[in-house]
Amino acid sequence: MSLIVHLEVTKLKEKLTQLIFEYDHLIDQVCPEIERDYVLEFGMSEYELYKIELEIDKLKRKLQLIQIEINNENEVNLDKIEEKLNEEFDEYEKQLQAQIDEIKLLENTDVRKLSESETKKIKKIYRMLIKRLHPDLHPNLSYLEISLFYKATNAFKKGDLKELESVVALLPDESVEEISEIDNLKELVKYYEDKIAEVKSEYPYNKKELLSNKKSIEDYKKMIMDLIEDRKEDVEKLENKINNLIENV
Repeated sequence: MSLIVHLEVTKLKEKLTQLIFEYDHLIDQVCPEIERDYVLEFGMSEYELYKIELEIDKLKRKLQLIQIEINNENEVNLDKIEEKLNEEFDEYEKQLQAQIDEIKLLENTDVRKLSESETKKIKKIYRMLIKRLHPDLHPNLSYLEISLFYKATNAFKKGDLKELESVVALLPDESVEEISEIDNLKELVKYYEDKIAEVKSEYPYNKKELLSNKKSIEDYKKMIMDLIEDRKEDVEKLENKINNLIENV
């Protein structure tokens, strides 16, 4: 193999290592932290908005069911209508409960923040382990090396420095391996570049800028509260419409 080809392979492997690290860092640390901050900042407000939107949908459906009974000249049985509403909206109610459960869990979870030195050390070790053990860079890993790789990824996800250091201690001697083809490395580089771009375009990463600005946070909270107040008026109108309809039956 020529020196030029060897240097290009080395350069591509180094770039791929950095991209894999960036992707894992986004998925395992950056995005969960952004999501946690977002939920703690806006979770209760968005829960209240979702709750009132669900109430409006149920009232609209209730109005529709009552009108159907009236049009068919049937007796309006409100108990049966409520039973039908509970069946139709059961899944939405479960989603609402799951939303509040997540908020309560995050509020009661004590997350230990890593020190700056710990964070730097974890990143440095994990980058080294990616370069040494990632299957995309080394297709012929042994069972031990694959096991150590998954142990390393779990440790990185948890921010467990001691466990990462234990993986390093268990590394077998580095063996000479075949150099991957350049085209394959280029495809992998493109693959991880696309995955990183996708993550950065979606929730929760797309909320990063919002959370970085105190004024933006306050403005967004105010917008949600204004929506809630507007929707409360809609609830009142629908309730009045239903009551008037029942009274005139």
